[in-house]
Amino acid sequence: MKMTNAEQLKQAWFALTDAESCRLLSCSLTRRGKYHIEEYDTFAMALPEQEHLRPKTGAGGTHDVEEKERRFAGEIVAWLQKKAGQYEIDQLVIFAPPRMLGVLRMVPLGSLKGHVQELKGDLMRLNTSQLADHPMVRELLTPPPSGQGTGSDAAASAA
Repeated sequence: MKMTNAEQLKQAWFALTDAESCRLLSCSLTRRGKYHIEEYDTFAMALPEQEHLRPKTGAGGTHDVEEKERRFAGEIVAWLQKKAGQYEIDQLVIFAPPRMLGVLRMVPLGSLKGHVQELKGDLMRLNTSQLADHPMVRELLTPPPSGQGTGSDAAASAA
C-alpha cells in the first residue's frame, strides 16, 4: 500500500547493525503524537558450519574477523538494497557502532548511494519501545534545518 505525501513525512526508515546482524525498522508518529517503531525484517550473519568449528589461532584471528566483517557488510548492503526496493524506501539512516560504520563505508552502496545517512550509535540491543524513547531515533522525524544536506555529507558533519 503506497502512502500519501503527508504520511511519508511522518515516517522515517532506519537500520540498526553490528558485526553479527542488521534490523530494518521504521519510526512514525501516531495520531496522538506518540512515537511508534515497527520492525520489518532482520538479517543475521550465516557462518558456514566449518567456521563455527575451526579453532582460533592468535596470529590469523584478527585478519579472519576483519574479513568476516567486510563480507558481512557487503551482505548487509545487498540486503538493504533489496528491502529498499521492496518497501519503497527513499531515505534510510543506518545506526552502527564506529568500527562497523567504518567497514560499511568500504562497501559500494550501489542503488542506495545518495539515499543513506550513516550515524554512530550502538542501538542494536534496544527493543522497539526503548527505541521509540531514544532521542537519536526521535530526531529522525524532525526535518533538517533548511540548507543542510542529506546522505554522507550530513553524516560526516554529525560525527
